[in-house]
Amino acid sequence: MGSASPPCYAAGTCIRVLRGLTIQDVPVEHLSVGDLALTASGKPRPIRWIGSRSYPGLTAPQADRPVRIRTDALADGVPARDLLVSPDHCLWIDGLLVAAGHLVNGTSITRGEAVADLTYWHVELDSHDLLLAENAPAESFLAAPGVRAGFDGVQSLDAGTTPKPYASRVELGSELAALRGRLALRAASLNGAANLGPVRAWLDRCVVDTDGTLYVAGWAHDAAQPNIPVCLDVLVDGTVVAFTVASEYRADLAESGIGFGRVGFDLGLTVPWVTGAPHIVEVRRSTDRLRVCAMETDMVGIWTPLWAA
Repeated sequence: MGSASPPCYAAGTCIRVLRGLTIQDVPVEHLSVGDLALTASGKPRPIRWIGSRSYPGLTAPQADRPVRIRTDALADGVPARDLLVSPDHCLWIDGLLVAAGHLVNGTSITRGEAVADLTYWHVELDSHDLLLAENAPAESFLAAPGVRAGFDGVQSLDAGTTPKPYASRVELGSELAALRGRLALRAASLNGAANLGPVRAWLDRCVVDTDGTLYVAGWAHDAAQPNIPVCLDVLVDGTVVAFTVASEYRADLAESGIGFGRVGFDLGLTVPWVTGAPHIVEVRRSTDRLRVCAMETDMVGIWTPLWAA
């Protein structure tokens, strides 16, 4: 996920501030420049700038629709209420700064719902820090170059500054995979289904396009939890390259009575790929790293299924 899209909170999100001697959780749209935001460290810091952008009706494109982090999804009381943020908005979890879009598991953390008259709000301090949004540590606005282009008359705020992030964002790798597994397991526990069922799965397609894009498609279904989409890690040659949720509708699977058809996944990946060399594409359940299906290609590009749950 890139950083071109600025981090923002959906209207209605409560941000913790200090007003006089009182700590209050105030809807983001009711904040004012100069308010003292209470950061995750407990230090009050003045708000420097507030911006917003709106999508009337249901015009927000799919890529800009919010991630919903449900109550208690991250820890007990974190967040205290459902938290809606933009997909590229980072949260601080287990010592990692991670984009909300990387946390989606289809149950406790979801993405893509249509929100009528969606308005996003940006809250900036003098430097990048962690606000408390619905009691969850989440980043303030980071004025990266060009991010303010959509706001009239505020580009001068960036003059002569080189913004420094609070911490480096964690990207694909073992740390993020472990975090996703913990949150997925927590989601199962919260839903009263800590004991995961066996998974049926299949890789229908692995294709490398002429531009080097790897297309991976298949399905996965947990019959013990038919209403909970399976959260998956995708690996190439043992390295995690993507996360996905098996929740796309497929008519052929619906006709076969598999998960009402809403168990598919289909994604295109830009990954290091050596033509003329053997490779293995593996899919596993994020919660417990159970390997559910895999394919391999030989040196001439012939794909062969290795296993399927």
